[in-house]
Amino acid sequence: MRHTVVRWTVALALSGGVVIQAVQAAEEAKRTLPTLLIKGEVVSVDTSDPQAALLKVKDRYGFETPIYLSSNTKIAQGTQTLTAANLAAGRAVEVEYNFDINTAKRHAVSVAVSAPAATAAAIPAAASTTSAAPSVVAPVAAPAAPMPIMGSTVAPVAPAAPMPTAAPVAATPVAAPAASAPAKPAASATSQQPASTPATH
Repeated sequence: MRHTVVRWTVALALSGGVVIQAVQAAEEAKRTLPTLLIKGEVVSVDTSDPQAALLKVKDRYGFETPIYLSSNTKIAQGTQTLTAANLAAGRAVEVEYNFDINTAKRHAVSVAVSAPAATAAAIPAAASTTSAAPSVVAPVAAPAAPMPIMGSTVAPVAPAAPMPTAAPVAATPVAAPAASAPAKPAASATSQQPASTPATH
């Protein structure tokens, strides 16, 4: 009887472990990965793998990030749907992707392609050719007053008034000083005593 109880206990423990592992695997499959975003330009698209094309995106810092494009990836430019073949090198894109921790791969959810650079550059060029008026530069604003430190009392500071501009002054010749008698040295206070008072000793 003891052997039967031990066998049932072991069998029950093993079957419980298998069930627990199956439940954990199902929960991991249901767990959604966070969606991340990268903005940059297309470096290359490798479509040699029929399961998932490999898109390389260079961000503003110059780092190249490989992202896999599956058949479920939505690639669009505005309302127009595109394919991976439409992603040419140099095109600006925004890619939403999931990062799979187990495989260390990025899988694209959607790719938003911006307008081609030639079309975007043509719009400002057309606007600049139609305006013949010279551009006016706005005056530079005065810097803001510094913020007071918490707990201190500071009197408000009035902004500095702009300096008035002076009209240019025409150069006029300056006359040389007139020749005069040499200046007499100033007399000292002791030498101005009257001469008629005798000195008393």
